[in-house]
Amino acid sequence: MNENTFNYNNPAMRFLTNLFNIFWVNILFIFTCIPIITIGPSLCALYRVCLKIISGEDPMVYHTYFQEFKSSFKKGLILWIIVLVGCGFFGYELYLIYFSDLVPDSMSFLQYPVWVMLLLLIQIFLYGFALLSIFENSLKNTIINSILLSIKHIPTTILLLAVWLFTPLLVNTFPQIFYGVAGCELFFNLALRVYICSVFLHKAFDLKKIKIGKGGEAYEQSYDDLIEYIDPDQKPSDDDEDEEEEYEPDELDDVDDEDDDNDEYEEDDSDEEDSDEDDDESESEDEEDSKED
Repeated sequence: MNENTFNYNNPAMRFLTNLFNIFWVNILFIFTCIPIITIGPSLCALYRVCLKIISGEDPMVYHTYFQEFKSSFKKGLILWIIVLVGCGFFGYELYLIYFSDLVPDSMSFLQYPVWVMLLLLIQIFLYGFALLSIFENSLKNTIINSILLSIKHIPTTILLLAVWLFTPLLVNTFPQIFYGVAGCELFFNLALRVYICSVFLHKAFDLKKIKIGKGGEAYEQSYDDLIEYIDPDQKPSDDDEDEEEEYEPDELDDVDDEDDDNDEYEEDDSDEEDSDEDDDESESEDEEDSKED
């Protein structure tokens, strides 16, 4: 049997390990979401584990999950209450506008600010819990950053929204598969959904990713490091680099030669000045002797 079959760096082994980690963290997520009110901290912990997996790390799922659950409990709880209460309130407002006789048709323009507020809450839900799990920041700045990121990465925001709405739309279209989908959600799909979202968020946050080289060496790489040349002619060849390397010492040698020549000229000038001074002194001595005579 090949020795690399059960090597951790083997792609097949990494895939199976990640698959088991997603299954394990899904069970922990369901367990901590039972009180409903703790869904916020549970989402932070789930994002933390999934983002670590995508980064190429092998997290200790149980330890990492509950450590993040504890550290982000307060902020995650407050953020979840804001999203839950806000969506419930504005959802009820839309119900009154569309399906109730309490709001006359002349006041239908009220739906636009309600939709705007509901959209902001969705943006906070898509980005806020992942930001809390990775970055240490105040709750106010986290909310602001969530809105700014969702506007900056509009395609990513659309994909995140599609991932979260896929299962409800599927069940609404095919009601007969409800029990099968519910079983998948309990055992795997909840964490899998967050894992798929984490793939897009990892790139949006520009996080480092650990890559394994051919020699088994690990190194970090960000998405900014993945630069490709649009024009192949722009990429410098090895011959050009060799020519540049050979040319630089020649320039330095020429400069050194010029400095040596200047030093020689200066020494010659100094010797001539010394000889002139000696001649002047000898002449002055001769004149003094002639005067004495």
